[in-house]
Amino acid sequence: MKFQFKYLACLFFLLPLGMASQTFTQTIRGSIKDADSKSALPGATIVILNLDTLKGGISDADGNFKIPNIPVGRRGVKVTYVGYEDAVMGNIIVSTGREVVLNIEMHERIILGQGVEIISEKDKTKANNELTTNSARNFSSEETERYAGARGDPSRMVANFGGVTSSNDARNDIIVRGNSPLGVLWRLEGVDIPNPNHFSSQGATGGPVSMLNTNLLANSDFLTGAFPAEYGNKTAAVFDLKLRNGNNEKNEFITQVGINGLELGAEGPITKDGASYLINYRYSTFKVFNALGINFGVSGIPEYQDMSFKFNFPTAKAGIFSVWGLGGTSTISILDRNRDTSNWSYVNQGQDLVYGSSMGVVGFTHLYFFSPTISGKFILSASGSTNLITVDTLSKAKVDFRDYDNHSADWQYNASYTVTDKINSHHLIKAGISYTQQYINYEAYYWSTQYHKNIYQLQDADNTGLGQAYIHWQYRITEKLALNTGLHYQILTLNNSQALEPRAGLRWQFKPRHALSLAYGMHSQTQPLIYYFYKSYDANTGQYLETNRNLDLSRSQHLIAGYDFNVGKNLRLKLEGYYQYLYNIPVSMHPNNSFSIINVGNALDGLPLVDSLYNHGTGQNYGMELTVEKFFHKHYYFLSTLSVYKSSYVANDGIERPTAYDGGYVFNCLAGYELALGKSKNKLLSLDVKYTTAGGNRYTPIDLNSSILNGQAEYFDNKAYSEKFAPYSRLDVKLSFRMNRKKMSHYLYANIENVLNQQNILQQTYDPSTHTVHAEYQLGVFPYGGYRLEF
Repeated sequence: MKFQFKYLACLFFLLPLGMASQTFTQTIRGSIKDADSKSALPGATIVILNLDTLKGGISDADGNFKIPNIPVGRRGVKVTYVGYEDAVMGNIIVSTGREVVLNIEMHERIILGQGVEIISEKDKTKANNELTTNSARNFSSEETERYAGARGDPSRMVANFGGVTSSNDARNDIIVRGNSPLGVLWRLEGVDIPNPNHFSSQGATGGPVSMLNTNLLANSDFLTGAFPAEYGNKTAAVFDLKLRNGNNEKNEFITQVGINGLELGAEGPITKDGASYLINYRYSTFKVFNALGINFGVSGIPEYQDMSFKFNFPTAKAGIFSVWGLGGTSTISILDRNRDTSNWSYVNQGQDLVYGSSMGVVGFTHLYFFSPTISGKFILSASGSTNLITVDTLSKAKVDFRDYDNHSADWQYNASYTVTDKINSHHLIKAGISYTQQYINYEAYYWSTQYHKNIYQLQDADNTGLGQAYIHWQYRITEKLALNTGLHYQILTLNNSQALEPRAGLRWQFKPRHALSLAYGMHSQTQPLIYYFYKSYDANTGQYLETNRNLDLSRSQHLIAGYDFNVGKNLRLKLEGYYQYLYNIPVSMHPNNSFSIINVGNALDGLPLVDSLYNHGTGQNYGMELTVEKFFHKHYYFLSTLSVYKSSYVANDGIERPTAYDGGYVFNCLAGYELALGKSKNKLLSLDVKYTTAGGNRYTPIDLNSSILNGQAEYFDNKAYSEKFAPYSRLDVKLSFRMNRKKMSHYLYANIENVLNQQNILQQTYDPSTHTVHAEYQLGVFPYGGYRLEF
């Protein structure tokens, strides 16, 4: 560890030496579009802010603009266009290594009576999707990179927002307003995708390392409740992610090394008429770290790699075509066969564990403008994920037998079409339809000591379909009052379970700096496919039964009220209260049983497979969230969020209990300061800190006597989630340095998570060799660093 930080420290001090105070410049360019119809706005006036002299330009017939020779540093852009609200974007990092390409969207004015000047500065508390009413936040790749402890991972970054918490330092599963991580929808380029994480468990939505690369992401959205009608089949939250287009005028390259891997990227023009490519490859660096003596707390070294790409082809008359994709593989082997039998390391039982997973998605998109106000988008995609897990139990003579084996794959093909019609400045209609054909090939078995044979949990190849359709109407009654309404429909063809879901939202800016909002939504979701096809073994008949095949959709009702106060130009206060009622939740048919699928989603060993489920469970989540945020301005920013909430459920036994995610509260406080070195502002030194405290994880106590009798952990089912670990807390610090040279820029950072070495308990486990229960702890002090070169 000392080796790593000694050389990082040297780099911090040596890079600035010998640099002349020369002023470097870069080009700012991009496009101006209507926010609703996405049609080009020619003749818009663009002005660069935060400069000593006036610089600007005019958008051409296609809405494009280009302004060269902008000094490096943080800049702003203001755009004006007749009949539209002025648009302002701030805190744009201008560096020598990469051109700044902006896609600016403007809102048409609604003129009622005497005209007034309206400046629509980009509000970070709102989503890019203007059809949302509340409980939505846009985020940029720069934020994901900036926040201490985020590790360049969108999941870890949004854990700082109101209503969001993460229960595990080693994984990025997120819990939104007391909901299971299974309720989180991942959407990329308009397509619902499988879990985009390395080492993901079957059916889960999180993992230790994200495949998502911040160097390729455009501004994206995160929604935490009552989402618009276009989002379906999830009940907790939505990640709506976008890939940016590559530079269509010049070739640019990036190389980076850090905790997420060794990375190479390239982008540039394909043809002279605006076509571009963007591609990035990343390979894990844990073997290198291990060789340097850095121990990540496991006896196996994780290996993974991933690739992301986007090819964009705009045409004059046929619309815009794009091909894009994301994929990766990961594997780890924790082998005890080569160790001294007196010191076996894997749960003290002498086991060999091999774990592998993969995920991939590829898509084709065609956006066509029928007129300046009507557009249609057609998307075709294919995606899938696999799991390969084997566990061999070793005797003292090192003779092994297969204890568990899982070879499983899910894949799907999707087609969708969306039409957007901006009727006028008051009315917008958006409607879409999609169909996903889903396939599975599952095979999993375990050795039963009770029956002395392999018992199959999964053994099936099958398919089903998921159809969805929606319509959304936005009515901008005035400049200050907007109504969003919609309907979403979905059907699972496996058993014809279906739902028609109304959505509605109203936002009223009753004073220039004050706004109220109210949103309602009904949301439904299918269960992880593995549950429908799970086979339970009947010892009396020797047959395997699919007792879950007819499970219905889980359902929920969301009601959210919000208040926004723009305290100042760059300071916002946001207060939201919510109530969510969940029903039709799968629970066990077995009498006096506390199991509910509402608690499934963040277990370290994947999804618990349970038979004989039916939709008789309920649950509720309610709470309040306060956000105070000062956006980056005059060299600093801060973000503080406080969430207080209650999460409970009722299973088959009729007892109301806390859910596994009922932490009670979470408080985050982040701040950062950026110091420009020298008059030329070619060098920037930044310090970012984050402090988090939250209610401890809920857990079910272990029945020690039953565990000793059965040789494995047994739990008090009647005390499910009745206990709670001590509160969680962590302090993270990040120091970064950015330097511009002619035609290239350097970025170097060092991050220390859990600086105070707080001992946070993750879970309790039973050790059969000592017949004791002991606590397992989360990460202690965890330092890491990285370096990026753009040219």
